[in-house]
Amino acid sequence: MTQPVRRQIEAIYRSHRHGLFTLALSITRRVELAEDAVHEACARLLRLGARPKGDAVAYVFAAVRNAALDAARRQRRWTKLSDSIFDPGQADPAQAASHAEQQRLARDAVERLPLRQRQAVVLRLYANLTFEQIAETLNEPLATVAARYRRALERIKKTIEGTADAGGV
Repeated sequence: MTQPVRRQIEAIYRSHRHGLFTLALSITRRVELAEDAVHEACARLLRLGARPKGDAVAYVFAAVRNAALDAARRQRRWTKLSDSIFDPGQADPAQAASHAEQQRLARDAVERLPLRQRQAVVLRLYANLTFEQIAETLNEPLATVAARYRRALERIKKTIEGTADAGGV
């Protein structure tokens, strides 16, 4: 492997490790499977040593997505998403406590999304990828990704509003 490719992949991992883990967790729904998927994908990319075609960040996210999908197929038991992906620990404890219910509602709404919509939301909101990078990661047209993301946000909003109307907030 050439050193520039290794450094590029390592730099992408350092900059996007939370987003990579979040994407894997949104697919596998198990912390240990998500960690394994990220590790497996990065190790595979380092072993291959091929220079990424297209956007390098999207290339790494696509590799993690594929590894997570493989892990999810192998492991049919699905569990709830860990709170850790939605609360990265950056908020002031008092502020975090006051927003706990909204976070729970948002987390539950995201978890209820169909897989492809959930991936679009996680890649955009938690991994901070552009729509172009998401389209490349998912190997889908940009318009499809943008429409899926918009539908997901509408669905999340309806879910949260429905809960609030029912007295949940």
